[in-house]
Order: sequence, then structure tokens, then C-alpha cells
Amino acid sequence: MIRTVLAAVDGSDPSTRAVELAADIAARFDARLLLCHVMVFRPLPEALRRMAEVEHLVEPETRRVVPTTWIELPPEPTEDMRIIAALAEKFLADAESRARGRGVRRVETRVREGEPAEALLEEAERAGADLLACGTRGHGELTALLLGSVSHELLRLAPCPVLAVK
Repeated sequence: MIRTVLAAVDGSDPSTRAVELAADIAARFDARLLLCHVMVFRPLPEALRRMAEVEHLVEPETRRVVPTTWIELPPEPTEDMRIIAALAEKFLADAESRARGRGVRRVETRVREGEPAEALLEEAERAGADLLACGTRGHGELTALLLGSVSHELLRLAPCPVLAVK
């Protein structure tokens, strides 16, 4: 029986597809869907900065980051930290809307900070997840062996079945 489905949310296309499949499964079993985004505070690539502007998370005329509504940041956060938090809120809001549109009645969102695989494994354990859904960037076999990936770590270490979506 599936009672809790955890879906990793990072805003990528594979992550969106994983959320959709997780939502379909949660709706089918009337399970709780837990959407989790892990914030990694590293310097932002320019593509994410542009995305934040396009999504109006940054005010274009002043480059001021629109304040987040529910994610707590450390005292004196950097601009990158504020953008990362604003993107997290957007990714989770979009995922929640998508899940509710697919018939999921019980949707919860979580934001974690740290290394994605480690934080998702902790969240799966804490939530008692029966299934963990995540996207994969589709690294080739050799690249995945050399570099590893979040989805590979989850497949290897998760306390429950993992649905890795391309």
C-alpha cells in the first residue's frame, strides 16, 4: 500500500515529469504527496539569474530580489541566496499546482538545505515515504560512474523504492 509519495522538485523537465508521475500514483492510491526542494547555496549560473528575471523574481529595473514569502534565510543573505529561495518557492508552487490539477488531495511542500541526495534521503526517512520520485539528467553510464548523480545515490541508498524519470 502506498501512503506517502515523496517527489524531488528542482524545476527541470525530468523533475516535472517525476512530479507528474508521482502525482498520478498519489491520486490513484489517495496518498499524501510530499514535494521537496533542496536548496544548494552555490554561486548561480547566469541561466538561473535570467530565469529569475523572466519569472519576475528579480525586479529588472533595480535587480532587487523580490522577497520570499515563507522560506527562512540566514541573516544577511547574499543576492544568490535570495534568488535560490525565490526559485525554490516558484518550483514548489508550480509542482503543487500541477499535482492538485492531477487530482492529488493531500499535497505538502518542504524546503531543505544541503546536498540534494543526503537531504532527500533524510526527508524520505522522516516522512516514512513508500515511494521516492526524482528526475534524472540522463548522464551516460561512464559519466555517472565517474561523477555520480543525485538519482544514482537515491537508487542506491533510499529506504523505499525509487522512481527515476528521464
